[in-house]
Amino acid sequence: MNLRGRSWKNIESSKAEEIKSHLIKCGGEKQTVKNQAEKWRVRLSDATFTYYTSGTLYSTPSNSREPCVFDAWVYIDQLAGFPYAPPTKDYLIGFDETGKGEVIGHMILTGVIFPKEIFKEIEMEVGLADTKKYHGFKYWDDIFKRLDRFRSRGFYFICGEITPWQVDKYNVNKIMDVTYQRILNTFFRKIQINRCRIVLDDYGIGPTLKRFLNFLKKHEAEVIVTHNADRKYLEVKTASLVSKRNREAKVKSINENPEFLVGGLSIGSGNAADPQTIKWLKEWHKSGKHWPWFVKRSFRTVREIEGKREEPKKLVPPIREDILSEEFLNEFNKGHLSIQSLSVICRSCGVTLRSVTFATFDREGRKVSELKCPSCGRFIKDAGFTLRYYCGYVVPDSSAVQRNLISNDLAASRFFENFTVVLPPIVRKECDGAPRGIKEFEELGRYNAMGRIRLECSGKIEEVSSDLPSDVRDEKIIEACLDNNAILLTADKSMSAFAGGKNVFTIFI
Repeated sequence: MNLRGRSWKNIESSKAEEIKSHLIKCGGEKQTVKNQAEKWRVRLSDATFTYYTSGTLYSTPSNSREPCVFDAWVYIDQLAGFPYAPPTKDYLIGFDETGKGEVIGHMILTGVIFPKEIFKEIEMEVGLADTKKYHGFKYWDDIFKRLDRFRSRGFYFICGEITPWQVDKYNVNKIMDVTYQRILNTFFRKIQINRCRIVLDDYGIGPTLKRFLNFLKKHEAEVIVTHNADRKYLEVKTASLVSKRNREAKVKSINENPEFLVGGLSIGSGNAADPQTIKWLKEWHKSGKHWPWFVKRSFRTVREIEGKREEPKKLVPPIREDILSEEFLNEFNKGHLSIQSLSVICRSCGVTLRSVTFATFDREGRKVSELKCPSCGRFIKDAGFTLRYYCGYVVPDSSAVQRNLISNDLAASRFFENFTVVLPPIVRKECDGAPRGIKEFEELGRYNAMGRIRLECSGKIEEVSSDLPSDVRDEKIIEACLDNNAILLTADKSMSAFAGGKNVFTIFI
């Protein structure tokens, strides 16, 4: 265990004296106070406990990881009260987001889950991390690496994203609602609802998510929606830390990309209060170039630089429940997320579809991609946006990879933007030696680094046999779709038919 520093606030003098006596009994030594703000100091092993006139008690870390320091912290928790609300269920689920107020970059939405047995250890790792102050990527990444060690013991997280152009165009609360519900449904694939405490910071939750949370309460989950939840609930604080780390990773990649330097200047933190960010925005605008994809053009900071006065009008995001089948929505609203229940309805002809076709065309001088009904040939409006947040995962097979489907779309349109692209080992093996496959993997890696998609490579190529029968090969791709609740992308008619037999939703190229 890697112990971090700790602090406790509003400790009464009488309790502080009890703590001081306990520390000395455990072998602690009195130290000389260093200023008028300190009432006393006690050194225990290689940690120093300082009690301040403000009522705050602070302990430095124990770099030697002495158990006596950890035991002292537990004693203080019991006497002074837990800094975070103690576990009340077997599993703790917390949600938080970051990036909503930054002028540059994505919003990152994160859900975390962990069992109550590791609550105390996670609290020690989270330590005194301050999510309200700016820190660079390394600060958050160090904390993330410590948390990531708990994966084998039940710690798990899922991140969603809202792109800058969506923040510019839409009121994002509905997107947040659907994203958080999808993350919850993914957690519930393995954990029973009644064993969970679920805590959300109240950002203005909409009626659909409220209904779902009420459904969870009826099934004996503990649901808490409150302001400043990260101050009281460890699960929310942890989600906030993961969000911070993932956002800073994206900001770091932008800062390190020479394409986005202007006059030798990079974007800085991306916060409108950062002088470097403001200077970069002004210099970029002065250069006459179009704003890059990561700049939120609706923000007042950017509009003032452009000399615009009118307030932008935000739209309701086109997440359309009316094109999703009743079966899928019923399952989704019961806490079940399954790609085998997903189907869409063509509002032109009324057909319910488990397979649709992908089409790219010109609209008002730019490339647009849409899904098309194979029955009547008409477009299913807003299907891509809706599936992005209700499902969000795609598995391209080798035929889709070698047609460079996703990278071509991201270069010309935005259908697959913000999807998680899962590349199973069988697909990577089949495409790795093909020039078009290699090119697509490189492009997907580039878009992943930009933050425009999330790329996941499951399994190991070396474990894939070179002479797999075609039916076994197809089965492995379908298994990847089922494991990730992912849509299949294919240009292979036999693969599409095979997926249909397994009730896996398919986009046919």
